[in-house]
Amino acid sequence: MKRFNVCMSLLFVALAIWQIHLHIPFQLCQLEHTNLYVGDRDWFVLFLERMGGIGRWLGTWGVQFFNEKITGAAAFAVPVILLFVAMAGLLRSPGKDMSAWIPWVTAVPACQLLSLYDHNFYWWGALSMALALAGLWLVSLCRPSVRSWLFLAGIPVVTWGLGAVACVYVSAGIILFAQKENWLMTLAAPSALYLSTIALIHFTGVVVDLGFLLTPACYYESISEMPIYHWATWGVTLLCLLLARGVMYVSWKKPITGWAICCTGWLIPSALLVQMAGNFCNTSNQDIWRLNHHAYMEDWDAILNFVSDKPMNNYLFMNYANMALANKGELANRAFHYYPKGMNSLLTTVNSTGTVRLLASDIHYTVGCIAEAQQHAFEAQVTFPQSMGIQTMKRLVKTNLIFGHHAVAEKYLSLIAKTTFHRKWAQKYSQFLHNDQAIEADAELGEKRRSLSQQNRFAMFYGWAPELQDILEVNPENRKAKEYLGLSFLMNKDLKGFQLFLDKYYGTGKDRTLPLSFQQAVMALDQPDKVKAYNVSSSVKEQYAQFMRQYAQNRQNPNLKNVMHRSFGHTVWYYLIFV
Repeated sequence: MKRFNVCMSLLFVALAIWQIHLHIPFQLCQLEHTNLYVGDRDWFVLFLERMGGIGRWLGTWGVQFFNEKITGAAAFAVPVILLFVAMAGLLRSPGKDMSAWIPWVTAVPACQLLSLYDHNFYWWGALSMALALAGLWLVSLCRPSVRSWLFLAGIPVVTWGLGAVACVYVSAGIILFAQKENWLMTLAAPSALYLSTIALIHFTGVVVDLGFLLTPACYYESISEMPIYHWATWGVTLLCLLLARGVMYVSWKKPITGWAICCTGWLIPSALLVQMAGNFCNTSNQDIWRLNHHAYMEDWDAILNFVSDKPMNNYLFMNYANMALANKGELANRAFHYYPKGMNSLLTTVNSTGTVRLLASDIHYTVGCIAEAQQHAFEAQVTFPQSMGIQTMKRLVKTNLIFGHHAVAEKYLSLIAKTTFHRKWAQKYSQFLHNDQAIEADAELGEKRRSLSQQNRFAMFYGWAPELQDILEVNPENRKAKEYLGLSFLMNKDLKGFQLFLDKYYGTGKDRTLPLSFQQAVMALDQPDKVKAYNVSSSVKEQYAQFMRQYAQNRQNPNLKNVMHRSFGHTVWYYLIFV
């Protein structure tokens, strides 16, 4: 049975990693993007000064490995695996075969993994739980004369270093080690020491909230109310240990009984983990995190491939699609292929959500509104667990280099240079410090600097269109800003404004090669001289003629909108009439 349990343990670990990869791969990427690990002594001391600091620090270090799909899932599963190993170790008893009962401890890591599916539950909380029980397991391996003292010594260390899981550590230790003949050391002393430690932390004002000191809320995002199911890991852990003390003295005559208990212990928790996973994952957030990850990696094709399979009824999807098109140089050719619905399709209304702020920062950076990009990066960063993340830090490095704020950029680069996986990026951008000539020669930073507005006012003071016009005043070659501006008139169905836009930016002496949607809009102006002046292609003219013929033939059809959508749903003409 022991070999069977080893094989099943490996299968359970593989199942956990596969479930993580299947359900929350981009939640892991989001965790990596919105956290920052700095590998120096001052950073460690800063964490150590806070309750749960060791768990937080180790958690921040571990999150660095989440960006890759398979290895990220394996790294994310480390607390779950360690928790399983620790619980199995705690259930073992000298001179007693517990092989049939050990599989039931999979209920503990299964509950923990379901908690981790909730993105508001901190990964370092699961890691702290695993470390606390792993420490208790090591204590249990010592001689009885040493065990009690080590257990007592661990109480303040676990309380301060790992946080509220000290409650589980103490309770589990009492369940395992309590002895009637030595009740003072195994029951009274641990309880008194733990309560004294909590009282000291609470009444000195270090941590005022008792919920933070004693409950899993210590590991839950404070802006949300913690669902009650996050208590399950703690409750099931203590229940398993209590039951273990009882079944330790149970025996059976037929081996098949032990095998039945063993197999059931593997089957039920694993089946519940697979069956219930979908109830604990936020699928809508997974999609947004996926798009943010692709944008961070500048994988524009991946964004377009993803949204092409989705119903385009989400402004965030439209924003990402249009930003991807802009970065591929195809925005004004294909913007109407994603069935826009007003100006929000280009730039949605910004709220306090970190992911929406990141998107707003990306869009503004794309067109060259650097002040707005920096503002939204700052405001997104405030929503992160540490109020800083690698994604926003990189954005702030770039915006400050563009502005020429080299001292600020250097401050951020000094932190990024101390990370494990981003130090090469920091070295690359350090060459631009105090080197304006190199910045202006760089394809990305130089183009953004040439687009800096000369107007001294608050960001977005007059709105989106005036900001884009200011950019084009100083850098008429900024194609992304130009196409976003032209499309903003079309999305608002402002044909008069669009005509003025054409005359100004594509008029006499300008490049009159119009992208597809602009050519279609010229046809909608119904001005033959404009059609000729802007060299509208013969294919667009023919398509417009077909549109008008079909529209006239079906004008009385109550299903006119659907009839026209089949052939012309991706055109400016359909948008102007039916959207």
